[in-house]
This record gives sequence, structure tokens and C-alpha cells, in this order.
Amino acid sequence: MTIDISKPIALRLKLMQILQNAARSITLPLFESGLSAENKAETGYDPVTEADTECERILRQIIQKEFPHDSIHGEEFDDVIGTNDWLWTLDPIDGTRGFLAGIPVWSTLIAVSYKNKPVLGLIDISAQDKAFWGAPNKAWVITHAGQKTQTLSTRACSRLKDGVLGCTEPLSMLDAGELAAYNIIRRGVRFSRLGLDAFGYAMVASGRMDIIIEAGLKPCDVRALMPVIEGAGGTLTNWHGASAVNGGRVICVGDKALLPELYTYLGRAMPSS
Repeated sequence: MTIDISKPIALRLKLMQILQNAARSITLPLFESGLSAENKAETGYDPVTEADTECERILRQIIQKEFPHDSIHGEEFDDVIGTNDWLWTLDPIDGTRGFLAGIPVWSTLIAVSYKNKPVLGLIDISAQDKAFWGAPNKAWVITHAGQKTQTLSTRACSRLKDGVLGCTEPLSMLDAGELAAYNIIRRGVRFSRLGLDAFGYAMVASGRMDIIIEAGLKPCDVRALMPVIEGAGGTLTNWHGASAVNGGRVICVGDKALLPELYTYLGRAMPSS
């Protein structure tokens, strides 16, 4: 028997709009004023700010009040284990380095999954007043303080040489083997852009870019992206074609015709995992 989950999806989508506004009320003033960060990594640099922790704390409170039986996974706090098949995944500031540097491509990522499949996603580029939404079989962007809504659609790009490639920071997020695979592809595309975090995936969904290749992602980095990309007609998998729902090495394309060639290059450079 097929269970109709359209109503519970609609209810959670409505709450996501409340969460979006709550997140902006916290993150935007702190972004404009500037703030310091703590390093939560034992080695290297993994910054966390007051905006990260306060935003996630408030979002969790709102979710638990409205859907107390749902699970919650987040970037900054311990998981909440619910009693049903619904899961919220939160990344209050994806792109904290950009946030600290005053670069307005950071985002708030919110995802809702049902039975471990992301069904709703939000990439909220707050500093640009752009909210990219994904739901089953559709994706859209809302701008101009909610006054303009536009359907998202990826573009046709079946040849690697015509593609626009993105990766947030190849030298820091890719190891030697991963970087070799990335560079093989980078040399074959039209051009590449760096430093975009989740905004790059939003640009694939918008038909402005074609390929994103990254590694070392967490579930909270990727789950909100999947409904947006898939709703716009694109594909997001791991480097070997399996689900990217748990993060790791991720490849995103607007046109799935690119995937066989890309998988071949990535497969030659990296062992299956």
C-alpha cells in the first residue's frame, strides 16, 4: 500500500517558511556587524560562530514545538531521535568562512527527509534575499522580499567542454587523489568558479552552472541541496553514482548526460567507496 505523504509534506513546508524567517532574523544582523569565530577542529580550521549556534538552537525549538515526534540532525548540537519517519537536517550557516569574510554566498540549509529520503530542501542565500526551494517534482526561487517567485530549471549541457564547473575550495577539501580527478575534469570544461559553497548548487538548479564536484561533505551539507537540484531537473549523487544522502564525495549536474563521462574520470582517479 502506498502512503500519501503530501499533507505532512505541506505542513512541514509551511513550517520551513517560519524557520527561514527566524534564521534570517539572527544571521543577517550578525553578518552585517561582523563577528569572531571559534575553531572547533582539533587540527586545521573549522570555524563556528555565535550565529551558527544561536540560529540552530532557535530552529530546533520551533521544530520540536510543532513536530515533537520528528528527528533532528544538526551541525552544532546532538541529534534528536524521534519516533516517526520524519527527519529535519539543519546547517544554520553553510559557508562560515564566507560569512566571516563578508562574502554574501553563505546560506542556511534546511532539509526534511521521509524514511531517509530528502523530500524538502531550502538553500536560503539570506544576504542576497534569495531562497531556493525544492519539493517533489518541483523547485523554485523567491526573491525581492518574497515578491517574486520563479520556477527553477537546469539547462541542457551534454558535452563536458560546454560545462561550467564549481568547487568551493579544491586545495582544502580534496586530497591528492581527489584533486587529480577534479583537475582532469577542470581542464576539459569551458571554465570553473570557486568559493561558492551551496550557492553553486543553487546556480546549477538555476541553469547558470552545470557541474559541482566536492568531497568531505556532511549530511547537513548535502540533504537540503538534493530536493532543489532534483526538483529543477538535475542529479546529485556520490562520485560512483550511488546516493549522496550521507555526504562524502559529491557530484552534481544539471544534465545527467554528463554523468557517464564524469564517472569515468572520477572512477579512474579514485577507488570505489
